[in-house]
Amino acid sequence: MEEALTSASKCFARKPVPKSWKRWGLYLIESMVLIGLLFLMSRLVPVMPSFVIALLWAVLTFVMTIGHVYRVVVKKTYRQVRYREGGMHARFNNGRILSIIIGFVFSAVCSAGLILSTPRWGTLEWILTVISIPLYIVVFLVADKLSRREYTENYRLSGCLFWSYIVVGVLLVVLYTVATLVRPMTTYDSAVDAFLAAKNPLEGASSTLVSESGILMSFVDGMKLYGISTASHVSAAISFAIVIILSVSTFFGIAGLLRVASIDIGEMKRVFSPLPAEGQKIADLHVKKAYIVVAAAMPAVLIASFVGADSWMATVATTQGYTMAERFVRDQMDLAIYVLDGKYYDQRAVEMVREETERKVAKLSEKNSEVLTNLINESFDKRLENVDDYLDWYYSLPADYERLASMITGSAEEFVTDQFTAHIENGIDDSAIDEQLERYAAQIDQYRTDAEEELAAYEMDDVPEWLIVEKEELDDDFFSDSFEPAQRLLDANDRVVISSTIGLAAGVLMKAASKQFFKKFVSQIGSKLGASAIGSAIGGTAGTVAGPLGTVAGLAAGAAVGVGVDALMLNIDEWQNRDEYKAEIVEAIEEQRSEVLGALG
Repeated sequence: MEEALTSASKCFARKPVPKSWKRWGLYLIESMVLIGLLFLMSRLVPVMPSFVIALLWAVLTFVMTIGHVYRVVVKKTYRQVRYREGGMHARFNNGRILSIIIGFVFSAVCSAGLILSTPRWGTLEWILTVISIPLYIVVFLVADKLSRREYTENYRLSGCLFWSYIVVGVLLVVLYTVATLVRPMTTYDSAVDAFLAAKNPLEGASSTLVSESGILMSFVDGMKLYGISTASHVSAAISFAIVIILSVSTFFGIAGLLRVASIDIGEMKRVFSPLPAEGQKIADLHVKKAYIVVAAAMPAVLIASFVGADSWMATVATTQGYTMAERFVRDQMDLAIYVLDGKYYDQRAVEMVREETERKVAKLSEKNSEVLTNLINESFDKRLENVDDYLDWYYSLPADYERLASMITGSAEEFVTDQFTAHIENGIDDSAIDEQLERYAAQIDQYRTDAEEELAAYEMDDVPEWLIVEKEELDDDFFSDSFEPAQRLLDANDRVVISSTIGLAAGVLMKAASKQFFKKFVSQIGSKLGASAIGSAIGGTAGTVAGPLGTVAGLAAGAAVGVGVDALMLNIDEWQNRDEYKAEIVEAIEEQRSEVLGALG
């Protein structure tokens, strides 16, 4: 067994590990050609005809397939020494067709990912790709040195190729992940915003299939951006994992191309040759036609399938309202739009702003109402305390004579209202109510400004019509419902009712003036003036009988009698009417209190 393994090893792997400058020079040329081809494709794919895209895809896939199948052939060689020549297991193990097909399918997926993703690459991705060319050489040489203790001389090449592929792929992924997470992270409020932010350089491509793939790739990129921005607020580890998962296929695809570039052309021949028999030399091996046919047929099938699928997709796109990719993304996004002044806004985001504004306004209004209610009640309680002071003044002789004097000057009603207001409003300062109203109005105005700014932040530009599931026109006052709790209070009429400078005092006076006793009181001033004049006249007439001195004495006596009569009448009036008058004043104050509190909503 050991002799057979040694013989197979010598037959299979006679080539030394490539260390020479010549070999690495060829590697540099081949790798730069492959990367250059990839760069050229990234710029020209949007304008390339379907057939050219399919051809380049087939070439990249074929190149990657060699690297994967080469590894399989090496493993088959390990196993072949266990089987007798000509046996069923030996024949099956020596087969290559299934390996080529599987490797080609896997490579087709990887190369398709490169073709579709490279047009989206920025400076970072291309720098890493260029760096990977010399990086692969360094990793290979390190692997070659370390493999001396792990592999026999004849099998070191395969081990070095495999581990160089793995290590370079991992390093590229790690470097890309770190660079991505170090860069400032853009936050997206919704998956739709992330999708629209994900550029689609394949939009409008001449190939319908490529254009469709571009939409799907933008969807994937958008979900990646949204996932990373969301995860970054929750867990750095989750964000790190998302970037790694989504970058593995791309950078391992690059590493796969470099692996193929590092394989000697003579080594590649073994992919299409049967395994060497015991004692057979590699130079004596011949390429098996069946393997060549399969290897050639797979790219041909790929090209034909791509061109056919592209033609079919173009037909579907022209006969239906939406393409398959558009319908898929449309269903996933489920985008509803509000239209205001010809601008588009995310309906869900706008509703969130409206609900948040309603919550803030309701909370502010409740707090403001509580503060104003306390201030208003304190103000009206003080007015109630002033009622007795007013009535004490009212039922005093000086006040009575002031009222009589005002009747002579013709301003009795004005005097009455001024004195009523002066006494009832004595010691009351309602400026705090005005200040609270001003603060409330300013805060509501700020909420309006905030809502408008948030709305502007949710404006959506360049939204394709096919993405919109629902569209609704908005009125200019669509935020009015959100401010409804504050609208009445900020309305001009209600603010006048509550205002300290106009509403409170004037309201009490108006309510009092409408009472029956207040009207009766104003009309009584004239009759009191007449009674006083009659008393003075009687005294003067009586004094005339006694001569001039008697006249003076009579007038004085008449005045004294008049004062006494006035005092008596005033006391009788107070005894009969004070409680009724007080009740009407209190009633007027309470009515005005209820009206003011009602204006708070």
